[in-house]
Amino acid sequence: MALDARDVQAVVTVLEKLASETGDTIYYDEEAAEEWFEIDDESSQLIPAAGFTRASWKEAFDQTMTGFIATIPNAEFEQMMEDFINKIAEMARMTPEQKQSAVDGLHAERGKFDAIRNRGAEYKAVVIPYAERLRKIAIQGEG
Repeated sequence: MALDARDVQAVVTVLEKLASETGDTIYYDEEAAEEWFEIDDESSQLIPAAGFTRASWKEAFDQTMTGFIATIPNAEFEQMMEDFINKIAEMARMTPEQKQSAVDGLHAERGKFDAIRNRGAEYKAVVIPYAERLRKIAIQGEG
């Protein structure tokens, strides 16, 4: 399935409603599409109402979210990582060794992030018009 603007709009609209209903920030990982499908299945069933099957939802969700991640500039991502590390250190009152361990772990995750960005590069153009809407529910947490 080639991702098109109609699919992206439907995914974003469903995710906005789910974020609002649950109060959760939208996230992406390998299981996220299935997890959001289950959440929706137990509540408002927006996903089937938008015309998605379980399989087509997973594909459209994955393509939309990887395309969105590909829209995030490297400099912004680096700042987000730094902010995240600082928040962890402040909240946990970590020792310097623990903070370094967290930093090392995040740097290890960076390779996964880069792979996601590479996978999403082909969907970036179709997702860009929806990037701000996704940013509000994924990064800023305004569901």
